[in-house]
Amino acid sequence: MRVIIFEDDKPDLLFPLSMMRPVYDVKPGALSLVEKVTASFGKDASKIRLHSRTSLRNYLGSMGRNVIPGFENDDHILLNGRFIFEKKFLKRLLKTKPETRFYKSGDSVAFAIVRKEDSGRLNERLTNALGVIDEVFLISCGIKNGGDTTENLFEIRYPWDAVSYMLRQGLNDDLKIIGDKAGKRRKTKNCVNEDSVFCSAKSIVSNMSVLDASEGRIVIEDDCTIEPFVFVKGPAYIGKNVLIKSGARIYGPCVIGDGSKVAGEIAESVLHSYVNKQHDGFVGHSYICPFVNLGADTVTSDLKNNYSAIKEKFRGGMIDTGMRFLGSIIGDHSKTSINTMLNTGTIAGIFANIFGGGFPSKDIGSFSWNESGKPAVQYDFGKAMETAGIVMSRRGIKMTQEYLALAKHYYESGTLANG
Repeated sequence: MRVIIFEDDKPDLLFPLSMMRPVYDVKPGALSLVEKVTASFGKDASKIRLHSRTSLRNYLGSMGRNVIPGFENDDHILLNGRFIFEKKFLKRLLKTKPETRFYKSGDSVAFAIVRKEDSGRLNERLTNALGVIDEVFLISCGIKNGGDTTENLFEIRYPWDAVSYMLRQGLNDDLKIIGDKAGKRRKTKNCVNEDSVFCSAKSIVSNMSVLDASEGRIVIEDDCTIEPFVFVKGPAYIGKNVLIKSGARIYGPCVIGDGSKVAGEIAESVLHSYVNKQHDGFVGHSYICPFVNLGADTVTSDLKNNYSAIKEKFRGGMIDTGMRFLGSIIGDHSKTSINTMLNTGTIAGIFANIFGGGFPSKDIGSFSWNESGKPAVQYDFGKAMETAGIVMSRRGIKMTQEYLALAKHYYESGTLANG
């Protein structure tokens, strides 16, 4: 039986997290959604294949990702890449006798089972313009609706859901998986609850820093440098090749992804990877995408003065996030200048520049120059790509033609804003 992790018709709801990556590469913790599934399957992970919307296929293929061109002549389990599935459920699903049906959670197809003899019909119709797998697609293939699932599934529907789930249980679950597989640990001085600190022998941690795992595990991957006078309070995940500069304060649950360089105060946030925050300033309850640069003293407000739940503008309406604490959601390659103040619940697209005194808009479009108090101006595409290429090369990453083409797709399609 093959396992397909698919993208449905709602990737735009995850703006801007899903613009430069498939939905299952979003990180509601230390592991991405697809990594969570892979970890749950264990030795059966080789059965997993990936599906993506059409706009991402060339880029993912250039990265060597296992994206299916079609369905094989086999039984299939289809898993929606935006959902979090418990390990017990996935193991049970692998052992079920195939009966072609799809199952919904709310208005989304959560998962489907397709028998071998029915898989050919999927190939016949997987040529639609967007290439997504949703209820309309499955019904057109003759797949029947099995009704609402009775499983307790968490849906990463909006970008703030990734932060919410990380805080709720996502990071603790991931750190248990990663820590249990970490094997040998190096001894590190100035630890609180040392047995819950998993530090790679290939990383350097100053004896004048403190790792406090009294409220959750701390995992530090290979090739990290933690300078003197750093305080890390778990649960926290420090990815590979991370630099944490002197005086930094990191309060968990917190994820500092691979290749990031950070300083100042960071609390209850996900820094996906390759984030540049090398100066003082506060980031709290936020999700920061790759190659974002936060200028010195950039501050994200994560609590309204009246302590009310935070609402977000979307498609001409307002959505109640259900969160009292929510900082900023910032898309790939966006940048803030020194002393930037971001209001509670700010959402910025990809390749945006944010600068000037005062608070900018809470709704910042992609490929835009945003000076506080003035209308946004569109960023020249060539100049944006020139800067992005320099930024990526400084992390030893070459911008491919496929990556450039994906960015250009958004620039030319007008898919630049939240709603």
